[in-house]
Amino acid sequence: MTAMLQPPVQMLRDLGWRQVLGLGQAADGFWAGVRGHQLQLLNRAIPFNIGLLVLNMAVLLAVFGPAVPFAALAPWLAGFAGLSLMWSLRAIRRGPAGAPDTASHGRFWRVTAEISLLGLCWAGMLFALLPGLPADGQAVLLIFSLVFMGAISNAAATMPVAVLGVVGANAAAMWAALPAGAPLDHPLVALGLASFALIKLRAALATTYQAMARLKSEAELGEQGEVVRLLLNEYEANGSDWLLELDGEGRLTHVTPRFADVARRHRRDLLGQSLLSLIDPAQGGAATVALIHALRDGQAFRDLMVPVPLGRDLRWWALSGTPKQDRAGRFTGFRGVGRDVTDMRRSQERIAQLARFDPLTGLANRSLFREMLDDVLELAEHSGTPAALLFVDLDRFKAVNDGFGHAAGDLLLRQVAQRLQAVAKSHDRAGITIARLGGDEFGILLQDGSGDRPERLARRIVREMARPFALGEQGRGGVVVGASVGWALAMDDATTPEALLKCADLALYQVKAQGRGAACRFSAEMAAAAEQRRRLEADLACALDRDQLRILFQPVVDAADERITGFEALLRWHHPELGLIPPLSFIPVAEETGLIVPIGQWVIDQALGWAARWPDHVRVAVNLSAVQMDDADLPGVIQAALLRHGVAADRLELEITESLFLAEKPAVQQVLAALTALGINFALDDFGTGYSALGTLQKASFSRIKIDRSFVKRAAAMGDEASSIIQAIVRLAASLDMATTAEGTETRAAFELCRELGCTQVQGFLFGKPMPPEQATALVAQLAPA
Repeated sequence: MTAMLQPPVQMLRDLGWRQVLGLGQAADGFWAGVRGHQLQLLNRAIPFNIGLLVLNMAVLLAVFGPAVPFAALAPWLAGFAGLSLMWSLRAIRRGPAGAPDTASHGRFWRVTAEISLLGLCWAGMLFALLPGLPADGQAVLLIFSLVFMGAISNAAATMPVAVLGVVGANAAAMWAALPAGAPLDHPLVALGLASFALIKLRAALATTYQAMARLKSEAELGEQGEVVRLLLNEYEANGSDWLLELDGEGRLTHVTPRFADVARRHRRDLLGQSLLSLIDPAQGGAATVALIHALRDGQAFRDLMVPVPLGRDLRWWALSGTPKQDRAGRFTGFRGVGRDVTDMRRSQERIAQLARFDPLTGLANRSLFREMLDDVLELAEHSGTPAALLFVDLDRFKAVNDGFGHAAGDLLLRQVAQRLQAVAKSHDRAGITIARLGGDEFGILLQDGSGDRPERLARRIVREMARPFALGEQGRGGVVVGASVGWALAMDDATTPEALLKCADLALYQVKAQGRGAACRFSAEMAAAAEQRRRLEADLACALDRDQLRILFQPVVDAADERITGFEALLRWHHPELGLIPPLSFIPVAEETGLIVPIGQWVIDQALGWAARWPDHVRVAVNLSAVQMDDADLPGVIQAALLRHGVAADRLELEITESLFLAEKPAVQQVLAALTALGINFALDDFGTGYSALGTLQKASFSRIKIDRSFVKRAAAMGDEASSIIQAIVRLAASLDMATTAEGTETRAAFELCRELGCTQVQGFLFGKPMPPEQATALVAQLAPA
């Protein structure tokens, strides 16, 4: 047996090539059924294939017939026509029933001989017609002959001997009938014909083997049926499942004692009853529909979970079934198993509840909310009615959680959910979905967002969230939390779920940036600002590496003798496309992204590097962000920079604001203590504009208070309000042994007033605008005593 003709699947017992070829088959019912199956497959393909070949033959005779005497073609045409007519009459006589289920050896080989004879008739036509045709006619006839071979070999795909007779005879005839010296008389043509014949023969052998193997497996399975039944009975007697058996109409034909116990009925009452009558179709869903279709179509089903009402108790059964057939292969019903899976079903429902709903508030969670958002947007697109998406964020939830504990925070979230549900119910009884998206953020979907409905809902939510929440003994008197709402309209502001979520989030960000406790709808300007901010973040991340950041120094002057006592380091960003970007535009971005830490380290290093070139009495002041103060490595970074540049620690002054102390973080206190231990000075920046709490002055060893430029600008003369505030700050600083610096001193009159009010130092355009380091160094050298 050659490798090309090896069987495509593993050999089965008593099934070899002799049986595949129709030889050595035992005289039993199985092989009779196999032969009947082979003839049935042939009869299904014969009408179409023979009809097509008759048409081809007619066309060939009409075109090429005159090329040879009719007498040379007559025997072969007669045989072809006779066989075609015989098969047609045989098919008409059998009618819709087709070929019988079994066939004898004689009948099988008779049909095989008829097919081979048909192949010989076509081969004879080739011998008579091919030599008398020109080259193009010979090519056409060869093509039609290949069609004939393909049609017959496909129709008789499970009869390899017949295929061998047809393909072998015609391939040989096609090569032998070609006149010597004809254009097609070439070895490659012979190779092609031989290859085609081998391919068709191999396909017939493989197809026959597979069909016989399948039929043999089915027969063996049928013989094992009784053994399987005994095993199943043993399985039911010792297991938790039960067996069921149905007829072709889905009625119970075998009811085991265990099945009767589970169904809580007598066996006699269940026999003959439809299985579907036990099931509640209203609650079954897709599984019940699938079971109905499977029973109707005679298809296998597996682990279909269906509801079964038993009195007041609703149970869930998992049913599996396999179609059964009689020996003739006709469908007679189902055999299957069932088991009670009620406990598992309830566990799944609980898991599904947890997967789609927030366990704390009972609201939909982010996953379910996202699915419903897709549905709402699709509905809005088809109906033309805009839908609204609202994001609700609690303003002071963290303070409650930190101050009263997580239990109070959870209680607050539950009360917030209840208020939101009450607002939704009063606003629109249907068409509103509320979800907890995570933490203290909630989402609301308003299906009908036409008119001012979203705006009214958003304002109502803000009002309701502004009312105090009762948190028990811990929050006696009520806790005011407040909320911010950002919202956007589907179809107007965005057409996709992702874009709508982004729009609502940008609107919420806008509310927070403007002070919280309000509602805001998305606008195109917000998207533009967000894009600009995103670009700013990306460019700022590369600004240091691209050498776009610069340090400028502004002089700080002694108010008594107008001598320069130090410089304040000011950061500038020179963007290659946007030009000079103000610090107020990029410093908040740097703080939020954490870029302020590496940028701040670079500023300190640069400032100390230039301070090393100045006289020892000239200090340098550097502003510190609250984010930098959270960095535990800051003291080490500053100490290393001082040592690297050889600058005394008391020449460095770090400017910080009151906001740094609001959170009262222990880590910040530790950083302050470490910096103080190094001998570094601190200045309290913008005093008078924030909380101005006296306790702030005791939280660090401040050596200086900087009076904000807004007071200096408004001070016009002794005794006015701004002047009185400046004088009060000066007296407070003097009592604490601190110096004062008046910022924004731009005119001589302002300077004289600040000096008269007692300010020890001044800083402003009057004594110098922010200047490059080289210019500051030159200025110090110019003013230094000879």
